[in-house]
Amino acid sequence: MSARTRRRLADESGFTLVELLVVIVIIGILASIGIAAFLNQRSKAQDGEAKVYAATAEKALEVWHSDHETFLGASVTALERIEPSLGNASNLTLAGLGRGTFKVSVDSGANANGGGTFSVERLNGDCTNPGHGSCLAAADGNGNRW
Repeated sequence: MSARTRRRLADESGFTLVELLVVIVIIGILASIGIAAFLNQRSKAQDGEAKVYAATAEKALEVWHSDHETFLGASVTALERIEPSLGNASNLTLAGLGRGTFKVSVDSGANANGGGTFSVERLNGDCTNPGHGSCLAAADGNGNRW
């Protein structure tokens, strides 16, 4: 062996066990912060997806209304024919279908991890509940409450 090789083998420079453990602890802390920040992202994405499906179903119902001049008779199957992507919506339901009213609801895929049911509702333009929603508490100059 050469003298240079012997010196390199005998050299005690490097990392101590304590230094290595400190680095591992720091990496662990950073990883735990990163994981905590990303854990809720999946349920947030599933909630967003449910909201998009509810809005898409609302638009499909408007298309139905323009063809039939009523929301009566609309069904989930009919909406899926108008917008095929609605077939992927979780528990898409229609309620309160009338000449000018409807309620569309879609469940979030997040279930127990957040989520819930997201709905879009359209009420008659008669403002039977003044001061709520888009109905003004007092009529304007033309007698309208919307």
